[in-house]
Amino acid sequence: MSLQLGNTANWSLFYSETFTQRYNLPVENADYGLIGELVIPVLFDSHILTVKASSDGAKPSWKQLGYVKQKIRTGITEGGTVDSFINQRYLLSLNQPTLLIFDPNVASTYALWFRPFNWFTTVKLDIYEYTGTL
Repeated sequence: MSLQLGNTANWSLFYSETFTQRYNLPVENADYGLIGELVIPVLFDSHILTVKASSDGAKPSWKQLGYVKQKIRTGITEGGTVDSFINQRYLLSLNQPTLLIFDPNVASTYALWFRPFNWFTTVKLDIYEYTGTL
């Protein structure tokens, strides 16, 4: 049996938020961007997501918005944290959905780390979970 990714009934909006500029720096001095790095404050348990990333101030020539990585709990407490990143980042398309498929054998729940490109001042993320049959 194959996934029914094209069936809109198999997708559920799980998280939606708009992020705005947090740092008041010239872009050339903003190593982490004007918005900065963020961890989405929810845990996901579906290993198939679609992320729609948009920005009202985007130029027509811009095609990507930033990156996401999977963040999991490992139990290693070196440095006081038990979170680790999967060493693979996914480029988010601007104003069109990006399909993310994670390995279900790695972790049953996870968070997402998000870093928009430096020049964005406002970003909206809509994250949908696949709820169809696997």
